[in-house]
This record gives sequence, C-alpha cells and structure tokens, in this order.
Amino acid sequence: MAEIVKLSQSGKPNGSRSRFGPTIFIVVLLVVLAVLAPFLAKYRNAPAALVAKLQAMSAPAPPAPTTNMKHRVWVNRRSGLYYCRDSRFYGKMHPGISLRQESALLKGFRPATGQKCP
Repeated sequence: MAEIVKLSQSGKPNGSRSRFGPTIFIVVLLVVLAVLAPFLAKYRNAPAALVAKLQAMSAPAPPAPTTNMKHRVWVNRRSGLYYCRDSRFYGKMHPGISLRQESALLKGFRPATGQKCP
C-alpha cells in the first residue's frame, strides 16, 4: 500500500520542521547571552564579597571588660545610652533601668559622654 503524503504549499510534507530550527535557536541563545554578559559581569565577585562578610561576622567576640566596672549606671533603653551617677540625667531618662556598668556594656549600651564612668 502506498502512503499518501499531503504536501503543503511549500512542497514539504505537513508537520515537518525546518532543518535550520535548532541552528537558529542556538544563534538566538548566544546573542542573548552576549547581550546579558556585561550586566552579569558585576556579580562575578559576589562570592568573594559574601565570604568576606561571613568571615567578619564569625570573628571572635570582643573580650569582656577587664577593669573594675561595678559602678551603677542608669540605662536609657530607648536611646541605648547610659549615664553615670554624677550625671544630671541619672534616674531621669525613661524608659530606663539601673545596671552595673559592666552589664550595660555587655548588653550593648554606650556611655552617653563617650567615656566610661570613673
């Protein structure tokens, strides 16, 4: 039995694809990559920057204070500052609590004057 193949107007059997299809696809893909390459080049050093950030984050914690810091200070929890006993703001800044200077420093509070209490 002979198969009857219907030909399209171009003279090719229906359903056949161009033999240049895969080649055209590859050429288009290469052109797109060539256009995007300059934009992606700025992310080339991203892994090195990420490694540097991770190393900085994993650095050892600063050592605990070694001087005698048993002084009581007034900590303002909103501003993150603490005030010495001789300060006019001691006990007056709210919301606040009284802590030892050592505890305040370890919890991340900073002296309001920039220097530790005497």
